[in-house]
Formats: sequence, structure tokens, C-alpha cells
Amino acid sequence: MIPDIAAALATRLGGWADANGIQIAWENVPFTPPTDAIYLAVHDMPATPRTLDLGLRCRIYSGVYQINVVAPAGTGRSAVVALARLIAELFPEGQEINGSGFTCWIDGAPGIFRGIPGPVSYTVPVSLNYRADISS
Repeated sequence: MIPDIAAALATRLGGWADANGIQIAWENVPFTPPTDAIYLAVHDMPATPRTLDLGLRCRIYSGVYQINVVAPAGTGRSAVVALARLIAELFPEGQEINGSGFTCWIDGAPGIFRGIPGPVSYTVPVSLNYRADISS
């Protein structure tokens, strides 16, 4: 079984964002960025799975789930950083997240990085390291 960790993380993030009225640009889904509001953009960057045992029964699936907090250029950084902190609180180190037939967890403190200014937006990346150990 290859776990769909991105789907499990997206379920948690999507439920929270819906409850807070925040739009999300999901991977490979049409999206028109708002010109007057903050939104999120997600990216899953899985690592190559590793096998732990000689019997080839236990694999580690790990990677980074990045959530970019994007605001219109020229609107300051306070609201963007505040939202990035709320996202980090949603995925604390050790948080277990249930997927379809597996459980993964956040295996490090979320990283909130310096803002990236652009001509039309200002982006603050939040990166989450995740891991799922799957035995067959």
C-alpha cells in the first residue's frame, strides 16, 4: 500500500480553511487568485520511500507538505505571518493524522520562512515534515 499522505493533510487543512473562509489553491485544480484577500497554495514534496527491514515489510514514507500563505503585494506582512502561525499550530510536531488505512504524523516543528516579495504577491512558506510507517 502506498499511502496518500497529501490527501490526509489536505483534508485537515481544507476543513480548517473552510471553517475560516480561506481559499486554497490546490495542486492541479483551476484557481483564480483573489486580488484583495489572503489565500493558501499547497505543494506536496514526497521523498523516496525507504525500506527498514530485510524482509521488505516495513517502509517509511516521508516528505514535506508546503503551505504558502499568499497576500496581495503592498499589504504588509503582519496578517500573512499571523495566518502562517495559525497553520503551524494546526500541524504541531507529533500531530497524528489519519488517512485511508494509515496514520501519518508531523515529525518536526513546522517551519515558517521569510516572506518572498513579488510584483503582485507576498508569500510566506510554511513547511511541514511528515512521515508514515507502513508494514505489510
